[in-house]
Amino acid sequence: MLPQRHPLGLTGNFDLIVANPPYMKDAKRRAYRHGGDALGADLSVRILRESLDRLTPGGSLVLYTGVAMVGEHDPFFEAVRNDIDHAALAWTYRELDPDVFGEELLEEGYEDVDRIAAVELVVTRRA
Repeated sequence: MLPQRHPLGLTGNFDLIVANPPYMKDAKRRAYRHGGDALGADLSVRILRESLDRLTPGGSLVLYTGVAMVGEHDPFFEAVRNDIDHAALAWTYRELDPDVFGEELLEEGYEDVDRIAAVELVVTRRA
């Protein structure tokens, strides 16, 4: 049996949500490092999508994650761009470190990945 990630049972909205979820593709699916499918991006995408409706006006989500980059292709940003790109939200996205966990690129599943970049996404609900 694998441990399941589940809601914390929290209700209401939040002024600040900070997340640093696992973002690696892990064959053993260990909760502390496996970010799900899409080369480990699924959990980060899910956190972003579930957080947006929970932000108060003026509230922010700060999400630190890693992205398995294939050439110039950023699958995490491409997955969330439509979720954040509208009038009710302001956002910034930046690459913090262009190459983290380089040794992981030798693992199965990363054959087409050029690098793993550490990124920060800050989304604020406009007041």
